[in-house]
Amino acid sequence: MIDFKPTILIVDDMKINLSLLSEILEDSYKIKLAKSGQKALQMVAKGGVDLILLDVVMPDMDGYEVCNTLKQDETTKDIPVIFVTGNTSAEHEEKGFKLGAVDYITKPFKPTTVLSRVKNHIDLHLRQIELETISQTMKEQNEKLKRYTKLIDQYVITSSTDLEGNITHVSEAFCEISGYTKQELLGQPQNIVRHPDMPDSFFKNLWETIKENKQWQGEIKNLNKSGDFYWVKAHIAPDFKDGVKIGYTAIRQDITDKKEIERISITDGLTDIFNRRHFNETFPKVINSAKRNDEIVCFLLMDIDHFKQYNDNYGHQKGDDVLIQFAKTLKNTLQRADDIPFRLGGEEFGIVYKADSKQKALEFANKVRQNIEDMKIAHEYSSASSYVTASMGLVCEYASKIGHMDEIYKQADDLLYESKENGRNKVSTQKETK
Repeated sequence: MIDFKPTILIVDDMKINLSLLSEILEDSYKIKLAKSGQKALQMVAKGGVDLILLDVVMPDMDGYEVCNTLKQDETTKDIPVIFVTGNTSAEHEEKGFKLGAVDYITKPFKPTTVLSRVKNHIDLHLRQIELETISQTMKEQNEKLKRYTKLIDQYVITSSTDLEGNITHVSEAFCEISGYTKQELLGQPQNIVRHPDMPDSFFKNLWETIKENKQWQGEIKNLNKSGDFYWVKAHIAPDFKDGVKIGYTAIRQDITDKKEIERISITDGLTDIFNRRHFNETFPKVINSAKRNDEIVCFLLMDIDHFKQYNDNYGHQKGDDVLIQFAKTLKNTLQRADDIPFRLGGEEFGIVYKADSKQKALEFANKVRQNIEDMKIAHEYSSASSYVTASMGLVCEYASKIGHMDEIYKQADDLLYESKENGRNKVSTQKETK
């Protein structure tokens, strides 16, 4: 590694002075020499000079004029200038300092004085350069941080709350997706964007997690100001200051498009209720979840009576209208948030639900059956009623006794066939075994 040596420019019209000063300083510094003020300015203009020892009395251009020229130039004004002179009057010193000199060395000069004063001002100059470099670097870093912060504010959905869940900060991206202004959000509870589809149990688990100083992440359906929904994947963590928890911060990603694609993939395109694919994925999960408390799991399988005859006589468009209305009736009859309707294929529908007792499960099934007939959609070609009806098979069982879902489906299908055999527009359920 090469040791850095600062560069000193010695300016004097007397060769003896140049030689003496060079001899004193050459072991510690790189030395440049100029015998006139004009030559000195030319050399300084090329750069690389850290300090100037400048004789005051020189022909053509004296030291004061050289110093003044240097201090008027932005590129050279910060180079320290030490005057070397035989004139020790206070008037001359004051003039030099006013022009921007940092010190005086009087002739005849002592080596120790020259070395000491040069070292002090070189150290100060290099320290100033270092500080200016650090300052410039910090300024650039701050500017970069401001740009990053602005980008984050514009494109990352973030918010902070106090310990009670009241909003203390929101990004512009949060405002954009929620439809609210910052003024409308600050101080409001975070649940200002809560969607009614999200159950209390979901947020209970969320709050229990973050109150234990743990991080929580998951997918949340929110409601914007105009009443539309949007989905986010959220990561929520506690905020601490001096070791004390002061609130929570959430970072979110807009996954509305992703959730819409998911919804389409599990939704029947005609009736807008869940399809067979989602049934196959969901039913086993419902059974496994119910096993924790050994709840009663129910599966109601339905088939619209004489639907082929309806299509043949009223037309397929009317048939589609029946399927749509049938699905709406199922949804309107549901009693709990975890009651799930499905279109399983053609005119076949199903509902997966839980019940407090098998008797209540049967009562619910009959309510569904009655609501379907109460749609009062005329069907002259049905043997069961003058209106559209459905035959149903109901299986209810404690979760601990359920094996594979295919067994439940087969039982419900057999019971559905039994309802058809017994005149249709009926609910058939399994017999209790003693």
